[in-house]
Amino acid sequence: MSWLLGAGMGFLRGGPLGAIVGGTIQHFFSKKVLKKINHSFPGVVDHGIFVTCLVVVLTKIAMAKGPMLPSQVLILHKFFKKNLNYDSEELKFIDRAISETQRLNPDIAPFVEQYKKASQNHYNLLLLALAYQIALTKDSLAKETEHLINQLAENLGVTYQEHDRIRQKYALGNTKNPYTILGLDYSASPEEIKKAYREKAGQYHPDRVAHLGDDETEDAHVQFLEIREAYETIEKKLNL
Repeated sequence: MSWLLGAGMGFLRGGPLGAIVGGTIQHFFSKKVLKKINHSFPGVVDHGIFVTCLVVVLTKIAMAKGPMLPSQVLILHKFFKKNLNYDSEELKFIDRAISETQRLNPDIAPFVEQYKKASQNHYNLLLLALAYQIALTKDSLAKETEHLINQLAENLGVTYQEHDRIRQKYALGNTKNPYTILGLDYSASPEEIKKAYREKAGQYHPDRVAHLGDDETEDAHVQFLEIREAYETIEKKLNL
């Protein structure tokens, strides 16, 4: 119940999901629900924010490429039944949060930040894994969905290695990230990173491909910009 007295209530009142608070406050006054969350997810400090933001983020992932499917709603229901022993009455809160998210279609970033605060960064990989479960219900990973999941991973502060380990569980290849763009292992030394950048940048440098046709030149220029951005991202992270 502490979340109702702190920043959590203010977030929902002022934010895009304020409309659901009035109808669901009793859900979080329930000692039974609080006990379930404390038992299954120790370390969570704002129970209502944790549950609400988890539902919002996963609903947004499901909506990245078309309406949310009943099979995706079922995955959320199974999660709350299995991990929190939710009954049919308690699942009505989840359905209301899903419905309101679909109606308002809010930006995902603020909810990821609130989720991290509520969980004290204990369950970031859980949320990312659930995002893949939700997304792959539609059989294939659409570009729009993959982009949103990559944004989620970045906002959660998940490393490229951690992200790839989760993808491997679902038989997916590594993410397209600065290291894979430069053809590098995650353990690459600063010297190896600089060498790979020089080689890749030289291969696609505009001056080197100017003699090619317009389409080839344009493709090479796009590749060059991507390579430079990848190197600058690593450079900034590692202070090269």
